[in-house]
Amino acid sequence: MARFFFNLHDGIDVLDTVGSEHADMASVRGEAVEFLAERVRGNLLRGKDTAAWLLKVTDESRKTVLTVSFSAALQVTGEGVGA
Repeated sequence: MARFFFNLHDGIDVLDTVGSEHADMASVRGEAVEFLAERVRGNLLRGKDTAAWLLKVTDESRKTVLTVSFSAALQVTGEGVGA
């Protein structure tokens, strides 16, 4: 298995210094999606936008093997329940 590093840029660079092992690119892709989904969910639940995020996955030689860009914003319009 090869080790991959999931490096996030969300205004600042958050480098993965530990990485994780994966047998194939399908597994790397799955972790990349889960990685972003967890962080985006947390930010939106705390009322923070997720503007222009970039996830670069690198291999052990630090060569980029997968790039995911993402942006999400939550806008509340009108009076909601409990507002």
